[in-house]
Amino acid sequence: MSHRFTRRFFLAAGTAGLMTGCTTTPADQASSISLDRLIRNQTEARGGAAALDRVRSILIDVEIVEGGQTLRGRYAADASGLVRIDIKAGGNLVYSEGVDREGVWLWPRSESAPRPSNASGAANALTNGAEVHLFGLHRFAERGHRLRLLPNESLDGTDYPVIEVLFSTGQTSRFYIDPASWLTSRRRDERAYHPDVSQSQKRIETRFSDFRAVEGVVAPHLNVDVDLDSGEVLATARTISRTINPALPDGVFERTYTPS
Repeated sequence: MSHRFTRRFFLAAGTAGLMTGCTTTPADQASSISLDRLIRNQTEARGGAAALDRVRSILIDVEIVEGGQTLRGRYAADASGLVRIDIKAGGNLVYSEGVDREGVWLWPRSESAPRPSNASGAANALTNGAEVHLFGLHRFAERGHRLRLLPNESLDGTDYPVIEVLFSTGQTSRFYIDPASWLTSRRRDERAYHPDVSQSQKRIETRFSDFRAVEGVVAPHLNVDVDLDSGEVLATARTISRTINPALPDGVFERTYTPS
């Protein structure tokens, strides 16, 4: 049973937003907008700074289709940087991974115990994913990430303002802001898609849709990963439920924890 899809959905999701009261007229201003203004617009689109800043932890259940398989994943993360992902196939737990106080780990359930992950990029994916889920772009600079405004890019008839994020981990991602709604509708990365399996680099675009608000915070509930070189759809992920500041079980972030 493949566990290879796990961290990519959770890395990508959470950066998008829905128009929720932003008063700027996007069609006229997107081509000349400043980075600060673009971040303010995107923050308002996600529900506003106050709503985003209330997020201290998150729990997401997701269904992912990849390579002909349909699996269920559960993701938990908190603002201290702890992360856990558990994967089930046919109702059976097949794989877990995460970040605990000792570092990055993984546990194929065919093995007797968890072990450290030595894959280059695995720690970055999990750590950056938690940052994206738990903090708005307006907090990224204080979190140690560097943002800059790139020239607009035209894709499929839309002229997107583009924010480049250099994460504190060293990874660079580009976020494409839809000027009609100020939501982040695309993200592009160059990275290993399955770092525990192969270090081969791919140019990946994640496309966000099905935007919904949960406790005032808007996020996409459908993500599609596409290989930009081949055009192949690599995976589709649909959020089943999303809980902000959940009551998490004691010890959930410990690598030896076994979920029910």
